[in-house]
Amino acid sequence: MSTIWGAVRKLLGVSCLFYVSLFSAAALAEQEEASEDELITKEEFVYSYDEMLNFDIAEYLETQAPHLADYAEIISHYAGYSSISPKVLIAIMEQQTGIITSPVSATTITRPFGDLSTKIGFEEQVKDISTRLAKEFYSGYSYSDTGSNEVMTTDEDVYRAIEAIIPEQAEEAFEINRERGTKGSSKKVSRTHRTLFEKSEKEESTTQTQSLTIADINNYFQLPFRVGESWRNGGSHTNHGSGTYPQSSLDFNAGGYWGDNLSHIWVSASAPGVIKNHSSCFSEIIHDDGWSTTYYHIENIQYPTGSNLQRNSRIANYANDTTQALCNGGQSSGPHLHFSLKKDGQFYHLNGIKLSGYEVRTGRSSYDSNCGYFWLSRNGYKYCAWSNIYNYGVTDSGTPEQGEVYSDYLSHRAYHIQPDGSWFYYNGGTISAELTGPDNADFDVRLERWNGYGWQRVAVSESPSSSENISYSANSGYYRMVVYSYSGSGRYRLTIIK
Repeated sequence: MSTIWGAVRKLLGVSCLFYVSLFSAAALAEQEEASEDELITKEEFVYSYDEMLNFDIAEYLETQAPHLADYAEIISHYAGYSSISPKVLIAIMEQQTGIITSPVSATTITRPFGDLSTKIGFEEQVKDISTRLAKEFYSGYSYSDTGSNEVMTTDEDVYRAIEAIIPEQAEEAFEINRERGTKGSSKKVSRTHRTLFEKSEKEESTTQTQSLTIADINNYFQLPFRVGESWRNGGSHTNHGSGTYPQSSLDFNAGGYWGDNLSHIWVSASAPGVIKNHSSCFSEIIHDDGWSTTYYHIENIQYPTGSNLQRNSRIANYANDTTQALCNGGQSSGPHLHFSLKKDGQFYHLNGIKLSGYEVRTGRSSYDSNCGYFWLSRNGYKYCAWSNIYNYGVTDSGTPEQGEVYSDYLSHRAYHIQPDGSWFYYNGGTISAELTGPDNADFDVRLERWNGYGWQRVAVSESPSSSENISYSANSGYYRMVVYSYSGSGRYRLTIIK
């Protein structure tokens, strides 16, 4: 009898375990189903304008992870460059290595994302993961397929990007999870994101970005350099320089090589807005109606984050050395401006967009130089890649600035070289100069061009007074102005107009 009763009890135990297992699986499924509402949304995944102005990365790291305070600019730079929220990048770091809340070793600092990246170095891993997330997020779309400039991304693209970067863990390999497609990696990142930032988001200030509707988008953006100047344009390309969509970016330059004095070449605001400096070489201006423009490879930024800028305001110079131009990595063949357009935080395909009245026709792929596929057009004329583009501005751009002004004190029989003791590169056109000096002196001015061996005089103005004018039809090349005193001394003012 005892043997039979033992068998019954054993059978009952197995049955109970079976039903408990079923109940637990059902409960787990119900819990996971409910957590779908807590997954990171597209609005949280993309680096929004409100987040740019309200979430101070440096301040957060100083208080929550002081051992990472020196790396704030790296996170800021690549968040802006990739369009991926810095909070998402930080959450993935924490989820993988605990680098935010736990004591870390030197090895962890060099591998904040752990085995998700094969790169070594904090910057190298941040660049790698942010770039891969962005590529996965935007993949699967093309202009020919969607017929839309704005990439039609959804929350599902967020989950797909995260799952592609973070492989499923062992516990997510059970059949019940595989069948239900539980977005395991996305859930883990989302939980970490909520833990790190849910409280801080409630306490953040509520600076609101502009939300006015733009009446005429075709008359809103000007070219990103001073009105009245001519710069060369490169082909359209994606922000990271490869692929076909979205071709959100254009390169511009007004000449110069690494090491040249480029302090007279100014990158300007394409439209009015609030500036966000992602790093010392990368700025973004947040405009009306969900638009923004970005400016990369720059130096000498003129405004702090949060400043209000007018259209055509001088933002910065483009950098004259690779260290500054690539202040947080990347590549560049020479000094230039990398300009991009965003809508609601996402990179925006430029096809049909107008800049200073020039309509952009994007190429087949990045840097397509075939004029049958890529061009800018204005008033019936086509401008191919690498051609000079004159900036007419838009209705509210104001009048072109009348040249660069230099002034100084000149002694008897002395001379000064302008601009600022150096030279400038000019793509070709008319170079004019106006000199005014003291009434009791005789100051003169000459224009010189570098011929490969030395400076050659190409234009000169020498009258008995100190009021001189030059107008010279110039080919492309290096030029400089020389102001010299034939007699007398005093202050002068030289205006160079190109």
